[in-house]
Amino acid sequence: MKAKCYCLMIGLASLLLLVTVIPTLAAEAGRYQALEISVGKKSEYNIFILDTKEGHMWLLETEESRVDGKLSGGLKYQGKLRPGNKAGEIIFQFGKPD
Repeated sequence: MKAKCYCLMIGLASLLLLVTVIPTLAAEAGRYQALEISVGKKSEYNIFILDTKEGHMWLLETEESRVDGKLSGGLKYQGKLRPGNKAGEIIFQFGKPD
C-alpha cells in the first residue's frame, strides 16, 4: 500500500512540475533573435544576436583563412539596450551634427 502511495505522490509531483515548467519554456521561445549580416565574401558572415527579454546584444564574427580556407571567429558582447520611456525617444546618440 505504501508503494502505491509513493508512486502516486511521485506521479502527481511530476505532473505538477510539467504543468509549471512547460509554459515557462514556451514563453522563452523567440527570446533570442538573430540576423545574418553580410561582410563581403560568400563564406564569411556575421550574426547579430539580440536577447529580447534582457536587451543584451552579441555579434558572432567569422573570418575565412587565406591559407587553408577554414573559418574561424568569435562571439563578441556588444552591450545592453535600455528601454525608452516613449516611442521615438533617442536612447543613444553619437557624432552630434554641427
